[in-house]
Amino acid sequence: MSQDRRPLRPILAPTKDRAGDKDKNDLVQLCGFKVGDEEYALGIERIKEIINPLPIRRVPKAPKIVEGVVELRGQVLPVIDMRKRFEVPPLSQEELADHAIMRARKYLIVPIDDRNHVGLIVDRVSDVLRVTRDTVGPPPPLTQNEYARFFAGVCHHRGRILMVLALDALLSSTEKSNLADLNQGAKGAST
Repeated sequence: MSQDRRPLRPILAPTKDRAGDKDKNDLVQLCGFKVGDEEYALGIERIKEIINPLPIRRVPKAPKIVEGVVELRGQVLPVIDMRKRFEVPPLSQEELADHAIMRARKYLIVPIDDRNHVGLIVDRVSDVLRVTRDTVGPPPPLTQNEYARFFAGVCHHRGRILMVLALDALLSSTEKSNLADLNQGAKGAST
């Protein structure tokens, strides 16, 4: 295995192969989703839950990527708008009024550390991909900017190209700390 592929191991855990014709360490499962017109993927083992949107409570002076907080089974979670994270234009008023568009939106519940989770707002969850590890290559050489850190690789699947997110790099350490503080503050306010 080339050195370029090594970083993908912790991000893309192997799956169990039911057919038995592939080595289980050679297969990975990815959850495909869309933000704007682009397709992305995240290792399925990193997603704790996929839920329909819940009412969001705005938080004053929260980082610009944070839409607010939601309550999920007694736990208060910060919610990050992936359109804002990737600087994709917001949905128009017409799109926000479209029932089909709003029904397609989902929250991916993912961990940001050992104790805290966040919801990632995505426009649509497309499918779960079961692919061989060799279909996931290193990310393309992007311009040297802060956004290159968001991606762990690229997946070619049935004529599609999906950028594989590096969940651990999606938020800076400052953002993670701020979200953990926001989460703790919300927990304290609800008791």
